[in-house]
Amino acid sequence: MKIGEVMQQSGASAKAIRHYEAIGLLGQIARRGAYRCYTAQDVAFVQLIRQAQAVGLSLAQLRGLRTADGSIDWPAVAQRVRARDAEVAAEQARLAAQRARLATVLAEIEHCLQSGAACPAA
Repeated sequence: MKIGEVMQQSGASAKAIRHYEAIGLLGQIARRGAYRCYTAQDVAFVQLIRQAQAVGLSLAQLRGLRTADGSIDWPAVAQRVRARDAEVAAEQARLAAQRARLATVLAEIEHCLQSGAACPAA
Protein backbone atom coordinates (compact mmCIF):
# COMPACT_ATOMS: atom_id res chain seq x y z
CA MET A 1 0.00 0.00 0.00
CA LYS A 2 1.09 3.57 -0.59
CA ILE A 3 1.80 6.16 2.05
CA GLY A 4 -1.64 7.77 1.68
CA GLU A 5 -3.29 4.54 2.81
CA VAL A 6 -0.91 4.25 5.75
CA MET A 7 -1.78 7.83 6.71
CA GLN A 8 -5.48 7.08 6.53
CA GLN A 9 -5.27 3.87 8.54
CA SER A 10 -2.80 5.08 11.17
CA GLY A 11 -3.59 8.76 11.53
CA ALA A 12 0.10 9.64 11.10
CA SER A 13 1.25 12.27 8.64
CA ALA A 14 3.38 11.42 5.62
CA LYS A 15 6.21 13.43 7.18
CA ALA A 16 6.03 11.37 10.38
CA ILE A 17 5.93 8.07 8.49
CA ARG A 18 8.96 9.07 6.41
CA HIS A 19 10.72 10.15 9.62
CA TYR A 20 10.05 6.77 11.24
CA GLU A 21 11.55 5.14 8.18
CA ALA A 22 14.55 7.50 8.11
CA ILE A 23 15.48 6.78 11.73
CA GLY A 24 15.15 3.04 11.21
CA LEU A 25 11.94 2.30 13.12
CA LEU A 26 10.15 0.88 10.10
CA GLY A 27 13.11 -0.92 8.64
CA GLN A 28 13.63 -1.16 4.91
CA ILE A 29 10.46 -0.29 3.00
CA ALA A 30 10.07 -1.96 -0.38
CA ARG A 31 9.66 0.27 -3.40
CA ARG A 32 7.92 0.02 -6.72
CA GLY A 33 9.60 2.61 -8.86
CA ALA A 34 9.53 5.88 -6.92
CA TYR A 35 6.77 4.75 -4.54
CA ARG A 36 7.19 3.16 -1.14
CA CYS A 37 5.09 0.01 -0.65
CA TYR A 38 4.01 -0.47 2.96
CA THR A 39 2.64 -3.66 4.48
CA ALA A 40 -0.09 -4.24 7.05
CA GLN A 41 2.72 -4.85 9.57
CA ASP A 42 4.10 -1.39 8.81
CA VAL A 43 0.67 0.13 9.46
CA ALA A 44 0.38 -1.76 12.74
CA PHE A 45 3.80 -0.52 13.80
CA VAL A 46 3.00 3.10 12.91
CA GLN A 47 -0.16 2.78 15.01
CA LEU A 48 1.92 1.38 17.87
CA ILE A 49 4.41 4.24 17.56
CA ARG A 50 1.60 6.79 17.84
CA GLN A 51 0.08 5.04 20.87
CA ALA A 52 3.47 4.75 22.54
CA GLN A 53 4.23 8.41 22.01
CA ALA A 54 0.81 9.34 23.41
CA VAL A 55 1.76 7.67 26.72
CA GLY A 56 5.17 9.32 26.84
CA LEU A 57 7.53 6.84 25.20
CA SER A 58 10.20 8.37 23.00
CA LEU A 59 11.07 7.23 19.51
CA ALA A 60 14.43 6.07 20.85
CA GLN A 61 12.63 3.77 23.29
CA LEU A 62 10.77 2.17 20.38
CA ARG A 63 13.88 0.95 18.60
CA GLY A 64 14.21 -2.80 18.40
CA LEU A 65 10.51 -3.55 18.80
CA ARG A 66 10.24 -5.31 15.45
CA THR A 67 11.46 -8.82 14.90
CA ALA A 68 13.47 -9.96 11.88
CA ASP A 69 10.27 -10.92 10.05
CA GLY A 70 8.78 -7.45 10.63
CA SER A 71 6.28 -8.44 13.31
CA ILE A 72 6.01 -6.61 16.62
CA ASP A 73 7.96 -7.97 19.60
CA TRP A 74 5.07 -7.75 22.09
CA PRO A 75 7.05 -8.90 25.15
CA ALA A 76 9.51 -6.04 24.52
CA VAL A 77 6.60 -3.62 24.05
CA ALA A 78 5.09 -4.76 27.35
CA GLN A 79 8.44 -4.27 29.12
CA ARG A 80 8.76 -0.71 27.85
CA VAL A 81 5.16 0.11 28.82
CA ARG A 82 5.74 -1.33 32.31
CA ALA A 83 8.88 0.81 32.64
CA ARG A 84 6.94 3.92 31.56
CA ASP A 85 4.19 3.08 34.05
CA ALA A 86 6.82 2.93 36.81
CA GLU A 87 8.16 6.33 35.72
CA VAL A 88 4.65 7.80 35.84
CA ALA A 89 4.05 6.31 39.30
CA ALA A 90 7.32 7.81 40.57
CA GLU A 91 6.37 11.20 39.14
CA GLN A 92 2.93 10.98 40.76
CA ALA A 93 4.59 10.24 44.12
CA ARG A 94 6.95 13.20 43.68
CA LEU A 95 4.03 15.47 42.79
CA ALA A 96 1.97 14.21 45.75
CA ALA A 97 4.84 15.07 48.10
CA GLN A 98 5.14 18.50 46.53
CA ARG A 99 1.40 19.09 46.94
CA ALA A 100 1.68 18.13 50.62
CA ARG A 101 4.49 20.68 51.09
CA LEU A 102 2.43 23.32 49.27
CA ALA A 103 -0.57 22.59 51.50
CA THR A 104 1.60 23.05 54.61
CA VAL A 105 2.96 26.37 53.39
CA LEU A 106 -0.51 27.56 52.38
CA ALA A 107 -1.95 26.57 55.77
CA GLU A 108 0.77 28.57 57.52
CA ILE A 109 0.09 31.60 55.32
CA GLU A 110 -3.66 31.38 55.87
CA HIS A 111 -3.11 31.11 59.65
CA CYS A 112 -1.00 34.27 59.58
CA LEU A 113 -3.61 36.09 57.51
CA GLN A 114 -6.46 35.07 59.78
CA SER A 115 -4.66 35.78 63.04
CA GLY A 116 -2.97 38.96 61.92
CA ALA A 117 0.37 37.55 62.91
CA ALA A 118 3.44 38.23 60.88
CA CYS A 119 4.16 35.50 58.39
CA PRO A 120 7.65 34.03 58.62
CA ALA A 121 9.82 34.27 55.52
CA ALA A 122 9.58 30.95 53.71
